Amino acid sequence: MNKETFKRICGNYVTGVTVICSKKNGQDFGFTANSFTSVSLDPLLILFCLHKDAKSNYALSLKNKFIVNILSDKQSKICHIFSDPNLDHNDRFKMIDSTESKNGIKIISESVAWIECDVNEKIDAGDHYIYLGKVIDGKTISKKNPLVYHKSKIKKII
Repeated sequence: MNKETFKRICGNYVTGVTVICSKKNGQDFGFTANSFTSVSLDPLLILFCLHKDAKSNYALSLKNKFIVNILSDKQSKICHIFSDPNLDHNDRFKMIDSTESKNGIKIISESVAWIECDVNEKIDAGDHYIYLGKVIDGKTISKKNPLVYHKSKIKKII
């Protein structure tokens, strides 16, 4: 099977849209991801995938912290900001409102919810890394609907 056929098949599965934020040496990092999922309740674990060439890999070393911001259907602009490879990490954060967790990681204002994790494991998987995170904190922020990704398009739940 070729890559385009594989992407079309997988695109039929609706996913949520997140922005994953981390920090290393005082520098904030963030990227859009739709590969987020819960893994385990005992212990509390989540995972996401990130391309090996992504700059955010630098900030996702073992035991470092990150936050998964679950975007609302009013935040498609934020989704595009954090997926634009031409924007510097500093510029991305200047374009949004955020607060910080007690560990200094960015929480995007008006997201549906956020989950803070420690990087528990990094698994080599083809052209991506799978990051396994141990949940340490989190909160539901609003009752808005989540932003979703389907057939290569950002959409709202109707």
